[in-house]
Amino acid sequence: MRLIAQDCYQLEHQKGSHGFVVAGAGRAAVIDPGMSSGRDAVLAELRANEATTGRITDIVLTHYDADHAQVAHELQAALGATVWIGAADADVLRGRIAPKTLFRKVLGKVAPVTLPSGARELSGSGEVFSGLHYLPTPGHTPGHYAYQWRGVLFTGDAVRVASDGTVRDFFAPFINDGAVAARTVQLLAERIRTGSVEWVCSGHSATARTAASA
Repeated sequence: MRLIAQDCYQLEHQKGSHGFVVAGAGRAAVIDPGMSSGRDAVLAELRANEATTGRITDIVLTHYDADHAQVAHELQAALGATVWIGAADADVLRGRIAPKTLFRKVLGKVAPVTLPSGARELSGSGEVFSGLHYLPTPGHTPGHYAYQWRGVLFTGDAVRVASDGTVRDFFAPFINDGAVAARTVQLLAERIRTGSVEWVCSGHSATARTAASA
């Protein structure tokens, strides 16, 4: 794992997207552990770093796409961790909410994701555990969530992130609802401008330090 900030690390061996680990208050969470093809490598990386992070107690998902969430139910079984996901995304995985775009319908068949048993479903804003905050950031998926650990903001695929930490729209073909996604970009940009965010960690852009904190 690569250190980003105090008690915050980026995984180096997962498949699909960027994943992260935060540790504190006797708890440790892996954020977006990726695809099932990376299961063994991610599990080995997490266990090799337990002396630093402690045991992984939580698996936190920004959204349900396979490149972020497919391995979650397997890691849950291996680690005995609690999984957290937006309630609307959990309903997509149950089949209660249908994806709006052809891309998402095809993706669900090509790379299916299993909703982990007993997953905690998020609505509104709050904390996973002390210091790890969640806030709704829909648009990319209906139940997309961002998380903040101290000065580190985890945006998943809600936005693309520039090298100075500024954010912009994610790629249009992958967006479930464009108007909702645009409001989310504005919300995250405003949060970054408050000065409370030092690092922005996204699903596919390089980790960036914000201009205000540089």
